[in-house]
Amino acid sequence: MTTPRRLSDEFWDLRDDAYDAPARWSGVTAEQVFQRLAESVEAAEGAGEIDATRDLSAVLKRWRTQVTGIEPPRYS
Repeated sequence: MTTPRRLSDEFWDLRDDAYDAPARWSGVTAEQVFQRLAESVEAAEGAGEIDATRDLSAVLKRWRTQVTGIEPPRYS
């Protein structure tokens, strides 16, 4: 049985990514991160789709790529 992911796991994933690959985050400010996070959560709440354990870090990583133009590495 696998342990379900928690919201805190998503934030730790984002933190680890910023630590491991700071260049991917170089064009992103803290204000932008929290703005995007608030917009994402607000939209999900409005649609009745809030699931904090689902895709939160993926959404922010896609947005970060749009802002910085730096693609994340592909893992197989």
